[in-house]
Amino acid sequence: MTPVPRVIAHRGVHTTGATENTMRAFQLAVEAGADAIELDVRRTGDGQLAILHDHDRAGVALDSCSLDEFESRTSFRPPLLRDVLGWAAGRIALDVELKEDGYAEQVAPMLADFVAAGGELLVTSFLDPLLARLAQAAPALRLGLLIMWSAQGASQRARGAGASVVLPQRKLVNEPLIADLSEAGLELIVWDFMAAEDSGLLADPRVAAVITDDVAGALAARAAVPN
Repeated sequence: MTPVPRVIAHRGVHTTGATENTMRAFQLAVEAGADAIELDVRRTGDGQLAILHDHDRAGVALDSCSLDEFESRTSFRPPLLRDVLGWAAGRIALDVELKEDGYAEQVAPMLADFVAAGGELLVTSFLDPLLARLAQAAPALRLGLLIMWSAQGASQRARGAGASVVLPQRKLVNEPLIADLSEAGLELIVWDFMAAEDSGLLADPRVAAVITDDVAGALAARAAVPN
């Protein structure tokens, strides 16, 4: 059984020279012993679903051109979601963050097929309406609401969006929020976790997972928590 909280590699492991959200960063996360990988999905101008956090790179917006043109203009080619899903199957769980609205119907079947084949997957977004559409399009998907600015009404927002998981930024996490989510039967995953400052969260059974750039530190801190 995987220890709780689980440790999720934020955009893979990219503190050792690998670029975030690349296959190399994802492989390093597996090698480091992460329980899951968080990654970001955007759509290219020609309708492909690619892994990229920012809207643009070197001033070139991903949704303004084809993947080939994006690579030509930036010297960087982000991996495609379908390729990452194929690679991750049977290897590691995924936290797939959808950065934009407008492609729920396109991405839902791909993610649902991954889950139906036995893959472990959480689909997250800051966008409540997008999650609600996914809940309708693919009821089998496990959905999570990301929050960054305010935790007010977090449990109500999650339920309204069809999400069973709430993912607040670390700065928002306090006892009232943890208690509220626990009482509502919602799973809590904390992002922006750093072991040096936040290791106390690893001893709280109400915290299901942490998303971190410091995978090695988080794993070491978790191992030090008394049973």
